[in-house]
Amino acid sequence: MLYQLVKTYIKTGLFLFYKEIKETGRENIPSKGPILFLPNHQNGMMDPLILATANKSMYFLARASAFKNKLAAKILTKLHLVKIYRKRDGVDSKKLNESIFDQCLELLNKDKNMLIFPEGSHDIIRKVRTLRAGFTRIAFDFLAANPTKDIMLIPIGLNYDNTFDYAKSIHVIYGKPISARSFYNAKDIEKSKNELIEFVHQKIVSQTVYIDDEKNYETIISNINGAEFLDPKSTNDNIKKGHYLTKETLVDKKKRKNIFYYLMALNSIFPMLFWKWLKPKVKMKEFTSTAKYSLGLTIFPVFYFLQTLLIGSLFGSSIAFLYVILCFVLIILSTKTR
Repeated sequence: MLYQLVKTYIKTGLFLFYKEIKETGRENIPSKGPILFLPNHQNGMMDPLILATANKSMYFLARASAFKNKLAAKILTKLHLVKIYRKRDGVDSKKLNESIFDQCLELLNKDKNMLIFPEGSHDIIRKVRTLRAGFTRIAFDFLAANPTKDIMLIPIGLNYDNTFDYAKSIHVIYGKPISARSFYNAKDIEKSKNELIEFVHQKIVSQTVYIDDEKNYETIISNINGAEFLDPKSTNDNIKKGHYLTKETLVDKKKRKNIFYYLMALNSIFPMLFWKWLKPKVKMKEFTSTAKYSLGLTIFPVFYFLQTLLIGSLFGSSIAFLYVILCFVLIILSTKTR
């Protein structure tokens, strides 16, 4: 029940935070598990939140450092997070993760679904980095333990027109299911892993904007507008043709705000000032949206609640109720009309 409550709250927050969340290829998701969802990873915690709330119950891996506090560990476990150790944390990740892989296998044996970011880390750069072998280990361990079963892999492209700002759009593309069994060769596991990694990488690349030209990266990305980021197939074709190297004028990327945004900001003056204080403290750019969204789930509702109490004490419950409605209307209009 906790999972469903939190999921509903987070999904409502995403609706109010993003202008549009478009999905393509949902018909590619099998109706029965087990399934491994394999997306690219550009936008901090927003990536898992978007996918976890858009799909049926799933489990996903999170860095072990988040589980250090006992209370936090209990809550995260209830929310279907499974801890995973990383080399960069200065631990023997290979040894510690053995039990984690066993836990993943147990979940898959129960036909549960898992969300795994195969790049192994997040990066705001518009490029799918080399995939780690962890997802192949999980898939092939399942196949070895279940000779008569298969596990399906769903490559996912997460496409943001802007990974920093509020009231922007997302296009989530679910690729066709990949049979792990079709790549599995018990006599040559390493070859099987490498072939599966390469195949999944190519599929994810085709579903998100991919800029592999490091020398001209800044020029290319500055000439791609928001709508083009949401259409990876066409944009990737244009990148290959050198289209974004020959544009005569840069794309206009000025932030446009409307009257509803300013009214919403005025009504949220203290949370907005808090964000102004917090923004310089967000050191990793890919967590900018995560920080903004987190404030939207916490500080903003608390502020509106306190203002509602104040208005209710001064003008009565009817006016307070109208104020609550006004808050929601302003947020929706600010988000959906930007």
